[in-house]
Amino acid sequence: MTNEEFCKAHIGERVLFKGKDIGAYVAGYLDKKYIILGFDNFDGCISTFTPRVCTYVKIYNSYRFAKLKYLEVIKHE
Repeated sequence: MTNEEFCKAHIGERVLFKGKDIGAYVAGYLDKKYIILGFDNFDGCISTFTPRVCTYVKIYNSYRFAKLKYLEVIKHE
């Protein structure tokens, strides 16, 4: 699955990072390298993006980048 496909399938969903719940949501993607994680608080190390990136990123209070291989969508039961 590509970053774009993952993002389109799971945008706004909560994810685990390296098996831990860090309060992150799928917020977008950056080309073929990274998934953009969004946070409702300021735990992320990035506060804003340029307009080019903002066109496909869901709005959160802070962000960070992560590789797809480290993410797991939290299943809703």
